[in-house]
Amino acid sequence: MEDKSVNNLVEDYRSNRLSRRGFLRAATALVGVTVAESLLISCQANPPAPEELKESSAEAPAAPPSEPVAIISPAQKKVINWEDCTKYKKDPPWTMANPTQGPTNSWALMLDGHTDYGRLEKYKDYFSDYFYADSGGNAAKQISDLESILVKNPDIIIGGALGAAGKAIFDQAYDSGIPLVIGQLPYESEKYTSFVNPDNWIIGAKFADWIARKLNGEGKILMTSGIAGTDTAETRLSAAKEIFANYPGIEVLAHGYMDWSISKAKQGFEAWLASYTEVDAVWSDSAFMAWGAIEAFVEAEREIPPMTAEPLNGFLKLAKQHNVDFFARGYPNAYGLDFVDMAVNVLMGEVVPRFKDVPSIEFEKDKLDQYLQPDESDDLWVDYRFPRSWIQKMFPK
Repeated sequence: MEDKSVNNLVEDYRSNRLSRRGFLRAATALVGVTVAESLLISCQANPPAPEELKESSAEAPAAPPSEPVAIISPAQKKVINWEDCTKYKKDPPWTMANPTQGPTNSWALMLDGHTDYGRLEKYKDYFSDYFYADSGGNAAKQISDLESILVKNPDIIIGGALGAAGKAIFDQAYDSGIPLVIGQLPYESEKYTSFVNPDNWIIGAKFADWIARKLNGEGKILMTSGIAGTDTAETRLSAAKEIFANYPGIEVLAHGYMDWSISKAKQGFEAWLASYTEVDAVWSDSAFMAWGAIEAFVEAEREIPPMTAEPLNGFLKLAKQHNVDFFARGYPNAYGLDFVDMAVNVLMGEVVPRFKDVPSIEFEKDKLDQYLQPDESDDLWVDYRFPRSWIQKMFPK
């Protein structure tokens, strides 16, 4: 695929001859990950007409990736980039169900907040009943919650399974004729209408690309990921490995899973710093571990190396305090609002992208003051997209 022009790649993607992941890999090789992401977003903003979909080769196999990857999405098995939702079209008001993980941390709290903003304010006349179920992050409870929800026959379900065990009940919902707008585990089943999520492959690749350029292709790095086996952690890690493979001068001293926990990250980095006297950069897949890493370097009285993170207010405060060189890329919980946007498009019977990438902010140290909110909670994710009044609802002073 790498000898094709960018225009040919775009045409192949739009006509279902090339998967989303295949497009990103091939375009990244030609023009870099930043331009590849922009091209993909542009494609998704201009879906084909329903009659064009009928002529596309939905069964055409995607080009195989150049290297094995940890996560294989349905788009690499069967190329379906667009969904004609004419069959779901109905007049509002609609009923919507959300069997969610619940507000288990600040990120998840704001995810639910964006969904509430969408249904209560942005589309306040479009929805009637809302069937919300807080599983407390428990996959087994989510299955039970969804079983109860299906009796109510909602017009649409948003969210997606928390674990592979939830595949069957979500498949059952889809088979019953209920459209699904999901945000997790797209590779577990092809039975969903649209997958809405910030692209984890792009996040992992951009983190690695920034470090490689920061070090001029040579240096010793530490890598830390979230929860082993999760889509978010494994996709970001596999993308980073693909990028680092192009830089033989970069040596990975160690990699560890630290469960998106500040305290576990601090402990992990304390152990690493006792073993490694030279660390040139830290590839962290989240702000939580970058936060813990800073604390470990400070307490060890070691120079803090460049690192990657996310726009979490508490991390940004530490980065400013200790003059940390960093690159932040968002994994915006604002996609809770994109869930609602997509639900509206589906129930209006539009052609929607099978995979919807959620725009993410990214910035470096020189733009820190533009995003840092020193008077707000450490738990605030600064890439929110609802009115500021909603911050006060979730983080009252």
